[in-house]
Amino acid sequence: MAEQTFSVAGLRCAGCVDTVTTALTSLDPVGSVTVDLDADGTSTVRISAAVEITREQVQAALSESGDFSVVG
Repeated sequence: MAEQTFSVAGLRCAGCVDTVTTALTSLDPVGSVTVDLDADGTSTVRISAAVEITREQVQAALSESGDFSVVG
């Protein structure tokens, strides 16, 4: 499994973490998602997947779930 890290803006609370985790876990190759919440800045999202997923795939999943964006 490949682990990838993305910086994501827009997460403000545990509810946001749950929303992002659910959205990204629904992507077919994703096995697990962990989020280090930074409510005042950019959170770190780690994704373990069978194959690498693109920044665009992550952004598409996040856009459908709220006002979250991949940065950097």
